[in-house]
Amino acid sequence: MNRRELVRALRADRVPDALYDIPGVHDIPVQPDAYYFLRPATGDGWVVGLRERSRERDMSWFRSEDAACRDLRAKLTALPPPPAGAREQVEDVLGQGAEIRRQAWQDFERALRERDGRSEDGEHGRGGNGPGGNGRGGAGP
Repeated sequence: MNRRELVRALRADRVPDALYDIPGVHDIPVQPDAYYFLRPATGDGWVVGLRERSRERDMSWFRSEDAACRDLRAKLTALPPPPAGAREQVEDVLGQGAEIRRQAWQDFERALRERDGRSEDGEHGRGGNGPGGNGRGGAGP
């Protein structure tokens, strides 16, 4: 197996693209905090490892590209599946998007009123930004 065949196999295995970087074959445009990599080793051979928070660890060296590709595929396909019900939870949240946005706007407007010293009925209290107030707690100019 070579690197191009590995990428095709990983995609067939439904491994997310963001989990691995294979320079020149499958580059991650924006690198996450943690991902696996496969690259030519300095000198001769291949190296497979995990890059996490800008540090490389769990590195293994191989003489052949085939062995390195098989190792990386085994690591990436051995990852646990997503938690049960996670997909349904995401779909539920997405289905409630309009209600969530409406509630967020209400909360935001309420916080603005409280910050500006307004009551729920729209009346301004001391220091508000309404008539006679400058938002700093004093009289207007």
